[in-house]
Amino acid sequence: MTPVKPVGLGFALLGSSNADPIPDAQARQMFDAAWDLGLRRFDTAPLYGGRQSEERLGQLLQGRPRDSYVLSTKVGRYRDYAVKVVNPKDNPGDWHDYSRESTLRSVEQSLKLLGTDRLDIVFVHDCDKHLPEALSGALPALAELKAQGVIGALGCGSNVAATHHALLRETDLDVLMVAGRFTLLDQSADDDLFPLCLARGVQVELAAPFNSGILATGPDVDETRFDYQPPDAALRDRVRAIQSVCHAEGVPLKRAALHYAAAHPAVTRLVLGLIHPEGLRSNLADLSAPVPHTLWTALETLNIRNPKATA
Repeated sequence: MTPVKPVGLGFALLGSSNADPIPDAQARQMFDAAWDLGLRRFDTAPLYGGRQSEERLGQLLQGRPRDSYVLSTKVGRYRDYAVKVVNPKDNPGDWHDYSRESTLRSVEQSLKLLGTDRLDIVFVHDCDKHLPEALSGALPALAELKAQGVIGALGCGSNVAATHHALLRETDLDVLMVAGRFTLLDQSADDDLFPLCLARGVQVELAAPFNSGILATGPDVDETRFDYQPPDAALRDRVRAIQSVCHAEGVPLKRAALHYAAAHPAVTRLVLGLIHPEGLRSNLADLSAPVPHTLWTALETLNIRNPKATA
């Protein structure tokens, strides 16, 4: 299987969130399957389980040649170790610290937990309401570490396209992790951000192409989510209309969602969530299967931008 764009994996499920973290044996099975399928791009963060994810990913990576994979983590947004999360999007127990001192300490702890002496990418995490602190504290600290060879690239990870755009206007970044903002339901990253990325040569890793689930499950699954929250009736109707157009073009909704996110020329990689081996194979098969060029034109009838005609 050869996906239309490279694929990476995010390891939030290794830490407690709104559910208990997956057991060790299941995590090992998922990781080994991903490795066997050729995936070598792995992302984590101190936020995920209060460093549970970093700790457990470090264990999964033991024995793997360090030069054989690309590893990233984040700085700036934190939570207590293994705490139960009430709201994954805006949990009241989380805290933010984008100071130089905190950033350096955080990277040092990440290196220890991940069992490595270098990180390929470090993202400033969810600094949406803390742009001055990120610009004056975390990003200069990460630039120092990049100059020292401790990290290979620096960037921003956020669910808000305007955050990425604001940082890019003020400083140089190597790569962005844009979560959920170029999908069949939300194309806000294409307003200003993606054109700027193309002009500046900034890589874009597009995470959450299913908007937390609804574009994979469809609208009629009770427990599905949109951006971590239960979707309302209007949003379910919107997805139902999108699904109808996709089916008329002979394309399952999940496949259309993946190809749409991958189709924009600014997107260099998709980052999917850790999933059971059958689901991962299904996602990779969908990304390797062709979709008719008429699909994007058909979706334009629902005011969904043609990803090939943007930029």
